[in-house]
Amino acid sequence: MSHIRIDVDDLFFGYEKENDILKGISFHARESESVGIIGENGAGKSTLLKLLVGLYGQYRGCIRIEDIPVEKSTLSVIRSRIGYVFQDSESQLFMNTVYEDIAFAPRNYGLPEQEVEKRVERALKMTGAERLKEKQIYKLSGGEKKLAAIATVLSMTPDILLMDEPSGALDPQNRRNLIRILNSFGHLKVIASHDLDMVLDTCQRAVLMYRGRIVKDGPAEEILTDRELLEAHGLELPLCLQGRSGGLRKT
Repeated sequence: MSHIRIDVDDLFFGYEKENDILKGISFHARESESVGIIGENGAGKSTLLKLLVGLYGQYRGCIRIEDIPVEKSTLSVIRSRIGYVFQDSESQLFMNTVYEDIAFAPRNYGLPEQEVEKRVERALKMTGAERLKEKQIYKLSGGEKKLAAIATVLSMTPDILLMDEPSGALDPQNRRNLIRILNSFGHLKVIASHDLDMVLDTCQRAVLMYRGRIVKDGPAEEILTDRELLEAHGLELPLCLQGRSGGLRKT
């Protein structure tokens, strides 16, 4: 069995006592899986991703990344395995230029400068952002910041890729580029998104969350074509399927 996996069992979490946001979540994913986490606002999608990468503590239940429990003492190891792209790209960009931001994590892990440069160039090529290499962060558009943030994560060659609303702020061309990037990533990826069309294009599996619980976990095509299921949980069909009367599942 591959070491690349996520295991979540009976997970509860709330910012305040007796007010849980996540309620008994159990979720398992393995190498090469592409999983879309979907649900209306407040369903708990972003909270789940942040717990996976150890941004929140004091949860109840079990979270293990590659057999390593997510706890304070293991966070440096966990974060060397996981690449997490924030919903707000500016939260990840804090250096002067794109090159410096992408180089920051490899340098922080003590890699030699030659290897740092190699990783930066590779990440820029993977994201199609070579032209941004020397550009100052404050001069980037929203879409360019998103690509730069993705490149900062790819520079660490993660085993697992977590992305929170990755298509936000992207124009159609950069959105297509994002889909290409996601489909070229060969390891495990988990994408939380309201962009159901993108989930349909990039994920083989979908996990539908509603009010802090998982209500459906299965093939993405099956879930994302189920109009009644989606509408019962505050969502609509992907735009590419709206207006079609045939070939859609009913519960």
